[in-house]
Amino acid sequence: MIFKERQALRKQATIELNLGNIGEYEKLMRKAREANPNYKTPLEKVWGSNNVKVVERRKIVKKLLEAGYDNKEIIAKCGTTDTTIRKDIRTLKELGTIKDK
Repeated sequence: MIFKERQALRKQATIELNLGNIGEYEKLMRKAREANPNYKTPLEKVWGSNNVKVVERRKIVKKLLEAGYDNKEIIAKCGTTDTTIRKDIRTLKELGTIKDK
């Protein structure tokens, strides 16, 4: 969807809001926002995923890393595979959520 099409959706959404159709306004604005190729939700920006389970696991991984735990201890606490934990750590470093030591 090109910029002008997204702008038209936003304009239509504003009209719907003025008419009192809040549900339709939210639907149109979400459609316009998500059609932007560079759009990322707040969860994606910080944690790299929209999946709540993944975000919660990555929050735990971050806390444990900051507390000085090593990968084997983190795997034991989270109950997942070493590949998953390594991927979580790599993703968090790429996003800047955690810093390289």
